[in-house]
Amino acid sequence: MKPEAPESMVQGLAWLLRHHGDTVLDGSHVLSLLTPCLQVVTRLFEQLFPRGPGPGFQALPAHPADNVAILRTQFLLDVLQKTPALKLIHPPECPRQFEVNIFPFKSLRSLEEVISLCGGDLSSALPWLELHTLDFSYNTIHSLDQSLELLNSLRILDLSHNLIKDCGSYLKVLSELQYLNLGYNLLTSVPELSVQSSAQLHTVVLRHNQLSSTSGLEHLYNLQHLDLSYNLLVEHAQLTALAQMQKLRKLFLEGNPLYFHKDYRMFAAQHLSPKVSDKVSSGLGLI
Repeated sequence: MKPEAPESMVQGLAWLLRHHGDTVLDGSHVLSLLTPCLQVVTRLFEQLFPRGPGPGFQALPAHPADNVAILRTQFLLDVLQKTPALKLIHPPECPRQFEVNIFPFKSLRSLEEVISLCGGDLSSALPWLELHTLDFSYNTIHSLDQSLELLNSLRILDLSHNLIKDCGSYLKVLSELQYLNLGYNLLTSVPELSVQSSAQLHTVVLRHNQLSSTSGLEHLYNLQHLDLSYNLLVEHAQLTALAQMQKLRKLFLEGNPLYFHKDYRMFAAQHLSPKVSDKVSSGLGLI
C-alpha cells in the first residue's frame, strides 16, 4: 500500500457517503467496505480519541472549525454510527488473519462476512441490541465461541457452507432466534438450542450434514420449516422427535437412506403430529 493510499481511501469513502449516504442510512442500500479500508478509517478515528472510543454515540474532540480533514472525519464518524447494514469484503491478496475493528458502527442490524472473532473487535464486550441478522456462510469456520453471548437480539443466523462439526452449547444463548441455517457442514448431532427460542424459531435448515438422529429437536414445537435432507437418517423411528411439531408445513428428507424406502411417506407420517400427517396423506408438506 502506497503512503498516499490511506488518505485516498478516506477521501473516497467520504465522497461516496456524501453522494449516496441517504440510501445507506435508510437501509435501501448496504454499505460494502474492503477490510483494508475499514482498518484505515478505524485507525484514523482511534488517533483522534486520546482515551479510546467508548460506548454509545461518539463525537470527535473539539478542533478548529476550518480544519477540512477533521470535518471530513467527523462526517464519516456520524454516518458510520448510524449505518444499519454493513458488508465486509476481504481481498484475496490480504493476509487471511486480519484484524478488523467495527467499533464505529453503533446501529447495525445486519452484518455480513465478518472475518473472525466478531470481526476482531477489541472494544468492550457490549451486547449488540440492534443486530438482528448475521451471515457467516461460505467461510472455513470450524467451531463457534462465546462471543455469541453478545447477540441477545439475533433473529436470523446463517452458518451454512462451513466446516462445523459441533456447535457445543454456544447457540443456547440465542433466545430470540427465528431462522437458523447450518446446512452444508459436518454436524453429527442436532445442535443444542435454547428452550426459550422454541416459541420464536420457525425455520431450521440442517441439510447436507451427517445426522443420524433428530434427537434435540423435540422442544421446537412451533417449527414450520425443517430441512433434514441429505443426512444419515436410516430408520423412520428416528423421526419421533418431530411428533410435537403441530405447525410443521415443510419437511425435507430427500437424500437420506430412509427416503429410498418404497413407502417412506407413509412410514414417516406415522411419526409426525396427526395435524401434520393429515397434510402428508394429502400429498403436502413432506419432500
